[in-house]
Amino acid sequence: MTKSRKKTKQLAHNPQIFGSSSSQDKTLVKATIHGNAAYASSAGGVIDTNITMDPSAVGSTDWGDFSSTYDEFRVLGVRITVASVQSNNTALNTLVAFAFDNDSSGNPGSFSVVRQYSTCKLLPAIWTTKPISITWWRPTRGAETTIPWYDVATASSSPGSIPLYASGLTATTTYLALAVDFFCEFRGRR
Repeated sequence: MTKSRKKTKQLAHNPQIFGSSSSQDKTLVKATIHGNAAYASSAGGVIDTNITMDPSAVGSTDWGDFSSTYDEFRVLGVRITVASVQSNNTALNTLVAFAFDNDSSGNPGSFSVVRQYSTCKLLPAIWTTKPISITWWRPTRGAETTIPWYDVATASSSPGSIPLYASGLTATTTYLALAVDFFCEFRGRR
């Protein structure tokens, strides 16, 4: 046997050199990624938008720390804390529909579309009490139990969103401030 073949054979029998499952870091790190956003009505008095399950897209200061440390992530759930930034006497009030969509991320287009979700929550666009928190988790039972992993470099690939819709609002007026907490797992330390 030649020297190079002998070396190759030795390497093949040393799984630690090639990162076999016995030497890979299988540690899962759970973290909450914090973000925030404000939502205003359009010139037509409508809020028609969504919050994607991309933790890097909502003003997160935490995302950079985790995306530079780990290779992959997945969003297990999300919590939004909503505050009204309008007073009762300055703007038109109506209901805002929020929901959790496990796999789509388009704007809803209408109030009735958001209302059809079993996860739908309704809030007034204007209220004067404390902020309201709503939490959704990805399914872990039934047909949609697999929560896939995504490369941190392509966080926008993470499926799902929180569609929100309201109409009949005062035009071009900021109504809502949201704190968004993504409950994530990370793996593959760099």
